Amino acid sequence: MRTFRLIIILMSLCIVSPTFAIKKKKVKKGEVTVVTAPEPDAPANTFKATPDTAPNKRTQPVIGFLGAEGDHLHGIDVSHYQGRIDWRTVAKSKEVGYVYIKATESNYMVDDTYEYNLTEARRNGIKAGSYHFFRPGVSAAGQFALFKRVIDKRKQDLLPLIDVEVTGGVSIATLHSRLQEFLKLVTEEYGRRPVIYTGRNFYNKYFADYDFYKPYLFMIAMYNTAEQPYLDNGEDYVIWQYSSKGRIDGIRGDVDQSRFVGRHTLSEILYK
Repeated sequence: MRTFRLIIILMSLCIVSPTFAIKKKKVKKGEVTVVTAPEPDAPANTFKATPDTAPNKRTQPVIGFLGAEGDHLHGIDVSHYQGRIDWRTVAKSKEVGYVYIKATESNYMVDDTYEYNLTEARRNGIKAGSYHFFRPGVSAAGQFALFKRVIDKRKQDLLPLIDVEVTGGVSIATLHSRLQEFLKLVTEEYGRRPVIYTGRNFYNKYFADYDFYKPYLFMIAMYNTAEQPYLDNGEDYVIWQYSSKGRIDGIRGDVDQSRFVGRHTLSEILYK
């Protein structure tokens, strides 16, 4: 009986709160201590929704660098924002199999690091191409004149890339008429269609319903997600730009990073 009572007493001493215990601590006079309950874990794969990071309506799983569907070559794009780049060091990175370099914008702007970046990237064995930032508020002919003058097609390893991510305040009709004229001029000059770069949301709003763009290869930007973006019209694309804050030895600060998706490979965008 004594043993039984002893067991009962010990059990009563071991009883704890069914939720959690809040530890009290002594505080000095005048201090205020706020005790809060622990917050629940955040849901997996959540991120702040911004124009190019909004959740997918449907997603495709990411395949790793050497995934089940084969190698997914990674690359970068650069401009004067990256300053002076050490291309010899960059060339040693396994995350840089190709590079797109900003050359021109609108009908007046030439990136002051373009010639250096193009020459040094190619000298160090990196497949390099050039991109133009398209301004819908400016005539296609004026932009192409600058593009043709600055970008020497004899020095390109990759098809040209046309960056389309703003409307410039023009109507949708004007956006498409000028862009389509510009793309046709570039195609005539190169003998092949250029690659189009844009954000996932911009594509869904301005490209998804236009059959004109179906023959073009696309690089789609969407950040802060572990899943490959899905386009509303179900169309395929070749490259996913997955980060604007990449870190590569030889480059100071952030740099845009991208990779091929699915079964797409570098051979599809090679110019030569």
